[in-house]
Amino acid sequence: MGMVSRVWMMVGGILAAFPAVQGADAPSASSGPSPANVVVVANSREPDSETIAHYYMQKRGIPDKNLIMLDAPTDYDVSWSVFVEKVFNPLRVRLVADGWLSAYTTDLKDSEGRLRFVFYGNKIDFLVMCYGLPMRIINDPARLKPTALTEQHKELNTNQAAVDSELSLLAALDTPIVGMVNNPLFNKLNPDPLTRSLVVKVARLDGPGIAAVKGMIDSALTGETQGVQGRAYIDMGGPHEEGENWLRGASAALHRLGFDTSEDHDPALMGWAQRFDAPAFYFGWYAGVPGGAIADPQLHFPPGAVAVHIYSFSADQIRNPVAHWAAPLIAHGVAATVGNVFEPYLTFTHHLDLFMEAIAAGKTVGEASYYALPALSWMEVFIGDPLYRPLAAGLPGQLDQAVNSPGPYATYAVIRQMNLLQNQGHPADALVIGEKQFDQHPDLPLAYALAQLEHALDHDEHARQLLVWATGVQTVPHEDLGLLCEMARWAVEHGAPQTALELYAKALAAPGAAPEFTKAALTEAIALAKQTGADAARTIWEKQLSDLH
Repeated sequence: MGMVSRVWMMVGGILAAFPAVQGADAPSASSGPSPANVVVVANSREPDSETIAHYYMQKRGIPDKNLIMLDAPTDYDVSWSVFVEKVFNPLRVRLVADGWLSAYTTDLKDSEGRLRFVFYGNKIDFLVMCYGLPMRIINDPARLKPTALTEQHKELNTNQAAVDSELSLLAALDTPIVGMVNNPLFNKLNPDPLTRSLVVKVARLDGPGIAAVKGMIDSALTGETQGVQGRAYIDMGGPHEEGENWLRGASAALHRLGFDTSEDHDPALMGWAQRFDAPAFYFGWYAGVPGGAIADPQLHFPPGAVAVHIYSFSADQIRNPVAHWAAPLIAHGVAATVGNVFEPYLTFTHHLDLFMEAIAAGKTVGEASYYALPALSWMEVFIGDPLYRPLAAGLPGQLDQAVNSPGPYATYAVIRQMNLLQNQGHPADALVIGEKQFDQHPDLPLAYALAQLEHALDHDEHARQLLVWATGVQTVPHEDLGLLCEMARWAVEHGAPQTALELYAKALAAPGAAPEFTKAALTEAIALAKQTGADAARTIWEKQLSDLH
């Protein structure tokens, strides 16, 4: 993915398609998007498309009258002519006829064949495109109209685009199809009604099969009801400072919210033996396909998880569960993601610091997507339920559940509360809460959080005791294998190499681990055995590693 930051200032002057409008005061959460104002679009030529539409509408309480059945191609890629004739114009006509868009209608068409309506109102909170509708518009050289910008930056001289990004302009007039146009909602957390009316916000319910798409919808609803619970993972180490800054900003926002957050700064993806338990939030960039812990076939994201990896074509081939990033993430259970269907260039893709900032402010993921997106008529898509609000459920309710009827991710709510108390300068109070929960419901994530806190309070013996406790755990959940390896590394750093060896042994003895994990963990364990003179363990592990090769 190229950077192209040098052209951004010029784009604002040359390709701006909307008037500048000042923002208004922040609306309350109740004034946000409503199911009553969501329009759902399905393809009458694809039965699964209508299935997804009805499933989503029933789950969200969207009125039946809000469904539009479009007679559209089922092709993934379409030409500009087909897009305008079969998708854009029919939607524009129907949305005006049904009163969603207010406009003076005409029979005139612009130079691209789009009906020229003059718009003065927009009641759509989101237009949701369902599985089976076209995804990409391919480049048409005959429609290229060079500008001063594209003459200077040939890479922007294209009219290929995401279908959804072009549909964002349904309420705009005569926008150019070469290059991109400014998004009026970009970096406006609470845009005023006029600004909001300029854009038709588009979301997509799509993915590798209808079961995965239904799972994505269910994940969002569960996450909203229970509150997203888990940890955050930030995979940095990309080639441009701009992207690194976005990830730093996202990490800082998650830290302020109390989410236990791991940052990886290596240019490679997080390794197989790295911690990746309960990834409620994942933000990374600059790898073509998943690798390391995030490629584990047994990985499943917690309900409500939000995961994004910035890369060219990250959301291409959305119906192939092993292609690029968006499709595998959906197959592994995420509730929402964003991505690109063609090369967007870094500056023009979603700014993940803003994306997380909006979520932290209580916005829906659909709103956060448009807040974080600089350009329309370009390459980006949002995939998921746009009404999903990850932080709708408060932490107090999660803490009550953790004590009285803990679910599989309840411990992370306790750890989040501990982190918030530490952020506020109350580590002793955090320790009391953590110890009380550990006495009632001990597990590895909480043991590690307590060990780190005990060390910070200079209670090193207590910290070591927690690590020793971890070596005696009878059953280790698959997703905690990387956590055991991280605990082992931490034990080495804090003067307990023998305990570290036992933690590695515990991880390596767990059944069902992926071979890639076993190789990575063995490599670390053997190196430690060499350093500590643990020859018996070293001999056994070297034999195991040799057998794997």
